[in-house]
Amino acid sequence: MTLPLDELIANPHWVNERAQELEWDDLLFEYEKAIDDIQIWLRAMSDVQTRFKPAAKTFSIGEIVTHNAFSDEMFWNWVTLLTHGRRDEIDPGKLISGDGARNDLAVAALEALNEACRSLGRTVFDNLPPSCDLGSTSPHPYFGELNAKGWVYFMCVHHGLHLRQCEQVLDAAGFPRSQSVQTQPPTAYQPSERKTWLNQPAAAKRKKPGGKKQSAATHGRSTDSKKR
Repeated sequence: MTLPLDELIANPHWVNERAQELEWDDLLFEYEKAIDDIQIWLRAMSDVQTRFKPAAKTFSIGEIVTHNAFSDEMFWNWVTLLTHGRRDEIDPGKLISGDGARNDLAVAALEALNEACRSLGRTVFDNLPPSCDLGSTSPHPYFGELNAKGWVYFMCVHHGLHLRQCEQVLDAAGFPRSQSVQTQPPTAYQPSERKTWLNQPAAAKRKKPGGKKQSAATHGRSTDSKKR
């Protein structure tokens, strides 16, 4: 699945709608792809490059990564609360644009922070309740009411939008290209290994609660079940 970012921005209500069409494992796979996109970039960059700011009020790549990590920690907690029907424990007022951004971390620390998001996401997915509450929602100021699946899908959108912001930093005048530490061909910078069961044939994938059952002919699942 390729996230149609422009379409989703133009039609914000699609975020929650499309999230419901996906299995939990597909959502996690898309999230890990977003994490890998950042990791591939970081492995070829120097501290000077990640701290470069095109303008005083423009995020550096380091600030983008730290903001994403800060946000994801909060969002994964919200996913946990929503799947357990604990909507009242979520404070939508904590959703502040740009919150958590820092420009003082070395590349190695940024990579570790990014990987911590992957680990957190896996932990949340591994501990989903047997019967997930998909009726509970929490509002996003632009994308509207999102349930647990909607927030995971939003995280993928959020990373995609900030990846575009990273591209703008690289294209900005004055970006220190000579400071790159990439000494190997791009093919050497492969994504981190995603969750093992996600790489197995579709029929062997683990079934997570609350997902849509798909065709037995294509995914080894019953076509008679309805979406939850």
